Amino acid sequence: MKVLLIFTLYLISGPVSCSDVIGYSGGSVKIFCSHVENGINNTYYFCKTTTKCIEVQTSNTWINEDRMSLYHSPGVLMVVYRRLSFQDSGLYQCGQTGGWSRDLNLTVERDPCCSPTTVTGYLGETVSISCSYPDQYERHTKIFYRHFIPVISTTETQRGRFAISEDRRSKVVRVWISDVREGDGGGYYCGVSVGGEPVSYFSLYTEIQLQVTVQSLNVCSYSDQTLGVKESDGLGKEAVAQSG
Repeated sequence: MKVLLIFTLYLISGPVSCSDVIGYSGGSVKIFCSHVENGINNTYYFCKTTTKCIEVQTSNTWINEDRMSLYHSPGVLMVVYRRLSFQDSGLYQCGQTGGWSRDLNLTVERDPCCSPTTVTGYLGETVSISCSYPDQYERHTKIFYRHFIPVISTTETQRGRFAISEDRRSKVVRVWISDVREGDGGGYYCGVSVGGEPVSYFSLYTEIQLQVTVQSLNVCSYSDQTLGVKESDGLGKEAVAQSG
């Protein structure tokens, strides 16, 4: 309740400065609110207007609520906002009760490039994942994430079993995962890192669900013709029966 009251007073007085954060419908954002440690062990929060807040009181512990997750470590408050919709657009504030605060404006956009997708990979094989990206990120370094953690970026070509390339003419990033394993299944994101102080963020514009399965084997059906035996030999039917 105290956090909501503070944010209400802020809205009345008006924002001093505001950082822009851009997300995409169906995607996610990971927001970093930087600050200087003040030795005060108060509650950290992330709020939208006066209607919705998520709070964390203990550092190095994730707090999950609906589509939001909050985590504080010394010097930075991290917010993960998943499966964005247009209704999520608006004015937000991250901060510490009785201490610092950061104001940001989240805009959720729609782009044909950025629809969630599902990809199937086969155990032991190589799977290819393609992501188109919005025009505004043409000059950004593209990053491939797993569980909101960067795995590989377009500043390199390979890292372990992951390889990446970018075609700027078609605005497509391709990622390959070799020697696919069962543990590789799950959620991945294509995105970019947008720097800034005191608020920076990852815009994870496309979500990919990787389903790992075993490659199915083709079962051959035999006939008199494939066996090369004619029924007129008097052996055709017998040979087919024995092969079954």
